[in-house]
Amino acid sequence: MRIHQSFKTIIPLAFSSFCMGMAELAMAGILTNIATSFDISLQQAGYLTTLYAVGVIIGAPLLSIPISGFNRKTQLLINLIIFAFANLAVFFSSNFYFTAFMRFIAGCMHGVFFVIATLSATQVAQKGKESQALSIMVSGLTLSMISGVPIGTMIGNAYGYKIVFLCITFLVLFVCGCVYLLMPNNLEGKQTQAIDLLDGLKSLKMWKSFYITASFCGSLFALYTFIEPFFLEIGHFQQDTLSGVLLLYGIFGIIGNLFGGKLADTKGCIKTLQITLGMLGISLLCMFWSIHIPYLAIANFCMVSFWGFSCIASVKMFAMMNSQLYTPNTIDSSISLNEASFNLGIALATLIGGFTLTHLGSAYTPISASLIALCAFVVMLKTQQKI
Repeated sequence: MRIHQSFKTIIPLAFSSFCMGMAELAMAGILTNIATSFDISLQQAGYLTTLYAVGVIIGAPLLSIPISGFNRKTQLLINLIIFAFANLAVFFSSNFYFTAFMRFIAGCMHGVFFVIATLSATQVAQKGKESQALSIMVSGLTLSMISGVPIGTMIGNAYGYKIVFLCITFLVLFVCGCVYLLMPNNLEGKQTQAIDLLDGLKSLKMWKSFYITASFCGSLFALYTFIEPFFLEIGHFQQDTLSGVLLLYGIFGIIGNLFGGKLADTKGCIKTLQITLGMLGISLLCMFWSIHIPYLAIANFCMVSFWGFSCIASVKMFAMMNSQLYTPNTIDSSISLNEASFNLGIALATLIGGFTLTHLGSAYTPISASLIALCAFVVMLKTQQKI
């Protein structure tokens, strides 16, 4: 069977998204090593993760502008080279503040990457299979959820945390080679300006996209960020058992991601979001009760991952559809704002989950997460199918 030409772009994008996920998620397994190396507290070491997330939010809408006039291949190569440099700088750094700044730069490039990748994947996708193209592109990021923390921990403990960033650097440079050799040169970009962002910010229809994006992502992370105390304290799971549960969570995330892309191409992104957000909200709510029955809790948690990640392709297509309808002259800028909404949702959900944990207890984190998803579900129920 002949492979479609679009895969020359989509596969390098999937490899790239894996690199971005590794750089972001591996930190969770090496924070203790970093704190010891710089003689700082774990809370201070955690700022390296926070600054990365802030970089994603800022980078997506703002730093995608300077390179927007180049073709997509050139945009991606510039993005990956800067990302590789930032990780290499962390490897050589002996100063915490310089390391923190380089993490911020890497986060900015992470945000820029998903703007480029979303636009590129939809440009090359076969007609009627745009959502599947997006789900394959994002599968690299989903795969990194399974491997990022354990690989980072293993390498960090064996060779020191800096080697993690050296490995990421070499991996990104390898992907650069794949992009250079495989990706076509004819995917044109469109020059954007900072003022173009105002079109997206002024459009209430685009704000609906931003809200749905932030809510779906936030609902997942409102639970996932505090999953350890939830399973250990409420479900009385053992730490080694939880590691296996998180592995299953990642596997079901990959399956759900690919299923969601197929469903969106079949039923349209709005109908798909109505289904997936509803099921996500119900699955999260059921965690409140299922946690007391171990095998049921594990199955339920896998369904949270399945339905959560099945939202990704349709969320991106929903933003693309609205940008084409309501900001047709500034599509790239609107997409960049939507990409920033992913991490903004994570940041806000972490605050909501933290508030719930502090004032109500970890048992109630699934309920707060469920409410975030179900509110987005209600909004989608009132949305008319356009594509």
